Amino acid sequence: MTNGKNKIEAIFSERNIDEDCDTIARLLSPYREVVRELLIQGNYAEAVTILLEVLESLTYHFVEDEHYNYFDDMYSPDYVCQDMMEAIISSIKSGNFPAAELQRLKDGLEKLKHTEAYENYGVPYVLDVWERFLA
Repeated sequence: MTNGKNKIEAIFSERNIDEDCDTIARLLSPYREVVRELLIQGNYAEAVTILLEVLESLTYHFVEDEHYNYFDDMYSPDYVCQDMMEAIISSIKSGNFPAAELQRLKDGLEKLKHTEAYENYGVPYVLDVWERFLA
C-alpha cells in the first residue's frame, strides 16, 4: 500500500462514520483539489492513482463497514468522487490525457464494476458517470 493509500484508508475509519458519511466526505474533499491541480500540472498518472485509490477504499468500506445504513438519499463521499471524476473527464475531453493513463483508468474502473458495492448498491456512482461519458 502506498503512503497515499494509507492516508485514504485512515479517512474511512469507523470513527468517521456519521449520518450521510459527511465526515468521510469532508476528509476526502482535499483530494478533489489535489486531483484538479495534478491534472493542471499534467501529472495524469498521479491523478488517476488518487482517484482509483479513493474509489477502491470507498467501494470496500461501503460494504465492509455498512455505510448503506447511514444515509437515505445522499451518500456524501460519492459527491466528492463525482467531482474528481468530472475533472478527469474534462481533462480527457481536452485531448491531452495520455493513452496509457486512460487505459489504466478504464481497467481500474472496470474492476470496480464487479464489486459487491456496485453490483448490489450502485456505489460508487461515478461508475455511472463514467459509463455515460463513454456512451
